[in-house]
Amino acid sequence: MTRSKRLVSLFALAITALACAIPDIPMPGQGAAAETSSAAPTQSVSDTFTPTPEPTLTRTFTPTLIYLTSRFPSAAPSAIVPTQTGTPQTDTPSPAPSDTATPAPVTIRVTRPTHCRAGPGKSFEIVGSLLVGMKAVAIARDSTSQYYYIENPYVFTDYCWVWGEYAEFEGDPLLLPAFTPPPTPTSTGTPAPTLNFKLKGSGFQSCNGAFWMNIEITSESQFVFESVHVSLLDKDRNVTRALAANNFVAAIGCDGLSVNDMVSSGTAVLISSAKFDYNFKGHLMRASVTVCSKDGQQGVCATKEIPLSP
Repeated sequence: MTRSKRLVSLFALAITALACAIPDIPMPGQGAAAETSSAAPTQSVSDTFTPTPEPTLTRTFTPTLIYLTSRFPSAAPSAIVPTQTGTPQTDTPSPAPSDTATPAPVTIRVTRPTHCRAGPGKSFEIVGSLLVGMKAVAIARDSTSQYYYIENPYVFTDYCWVWGEYAEFEGDPLLLPAFTPPPTPTSTGTPAPTLNFKLKGSGFQSCNGAFWMNIEITSESQFVFESVHVSLLDKDRNVTRALAANNFVAAIGCDGLSVNDMVSSGTAVLISSAKFDYNFKGHLMRASVTVCSKDGQQGVCATKEIPLSP
């Protein structure tokens, strides 16, 4: 054997020995099988895991009906009525007491002095007056509800009829009974007394910031006038001032007073109106004057009105 052949044989033995000592080094002639067996585990590790989705559960809601019963107050157990079978009974309410209420009296007052007459109309005789601020009990009304039968505030008659044009009421006047007085019988007795007089404006007056009107009263009656009521209306401002007195007093500016206790037949006296706290000169004014035969606006009374232009 030559030296070169000997070296080749030694080299082949060395490689064979190394292949047996190290498993990962393939033996000659076994390379393809080694690649095939090592490829299988590498492929299985690289696979991607995809989980299977769980099914979605749908919940179905079935409502439960609850029937409510009437709730009775716990504080009154006696009010609970047991359930009954058969035809239900209907409670019949007890009738209210049939007591007849007594109607409240109807009271009348006027916003302007108004005559009270012997009958429901201007053709009847004046037997009294209802002054501003006075009240009277209404007994009845006429069929037209224009006149009201009242207790006469004066002593000449017990009752009289007052016109309702300027009337105000406490109570419902329509609840008053309609009353038609019998015809007045012809009488030859003494006629009822009347108070006749004339009025005339007597000048615009003022003093220290107060303003008023003087009015002249002339008696044309056989009876003496002992009291008076004067109401003065400023029609431009709708303001009224009034006074009542048992004598007849007039003020002439700041110069003083004239005082008369009464007004005799055929006599003329001055009377001052109530005072205003503003200057009404140039305004349209209207005066209403009531004279009476006794003090305190009592006895026989009469009322007249006149326009004034200060």
